[in-house]
Amino acid sequence: MTTTTTNPVAVRPRSRRRWTSPPALVGYASILAGILLWEGYARFFGDSVFVPTFTAIIGAFIRLLGDGEFWAAYASTLRPFALGWAAALIIGISLGLMMGRSRILTGLTAPHIAFLNALPVSTLVPVVVIVAGIDLTARAMVVFLFAIVEVILTTASGVRYVDPDLVDMARSFGMKRWRRFTRVILPGAAAGIAAAVRVGTGRAVVGMVVMELLLVSVGVGKLISRYRDFFQAPELYAVVLSLAIFALAVQAVLRRLENRALIWRGE
Repeated sequence: MTTTTTNPVAVRPRSRRRWTSPPALVGYASILAGILLWEGYARFFGDSVFVPTFTAIIGAFIRLLGDGEFWAAYASTLRPFALGWAAALIIGISLGLMMGRSRILTGLTAPHIAFLNALPVSTLVPVVVIVAGIDLTARAMVVFLFAIVEVILTTASGVRYVDPDLVDMARSFGMKRWRRFTRVILPGAAAGIAAAVRVGTGRAVVGMVVMELLLVSVGVGKLISRYRDFFQAPELYAVVLSLAIFALAVQAVLRRLENRALIWRGE
């Protein structure tokens, strides 16, 4: 009789080496290629007054980071941005949730929302000046107008895509309306609300820049106007680069918070 002995030490599968995903590598390569093309064109074909080299822009950007006026300008710009952005999220998400569940409210507000969605918001800046002047309230109102429509529409779409079978099941089990809203509708629309926050934030950043350039230049817009008027191209491009970095950083933070908040949804 032959006996078979088993090896007490389990054989571990050979671990596979993890590589960076191909889309990420393509993205990094694309950024690097764009930087090299910019640098090469600016050095050999461009004019330093209008198209500075990328290294000159980075040097100006580093100098701006050590300038107190740069940070004071951003602080002045971020105040109306924060107020308008927060108001757009609070009012837009609340109205979008109600519109997603009420056909009557949708019918009452749809023409106004469609009008604002079709109208270029920049044309409302003179109206804002007439109504609210050029103080902090007016600047926050411009940011609010840029973001509010996208927040409403995206939130309402997220609510409408909640599984109706789950709502009917909750109703059949006698769940009250408020409990259905908090336990079924709100979790089901969480992804839509998160998308509304991201889209609305991007629109609010655009409104922040338009507010500085068209309404009153007291912050970042003041720096842009000064560097433009004195043909300081590296500094001008550096300020624009800082705005892009700010927008990307905000979006990255929101994406991270969204992933942590919606981790219960799985894939």
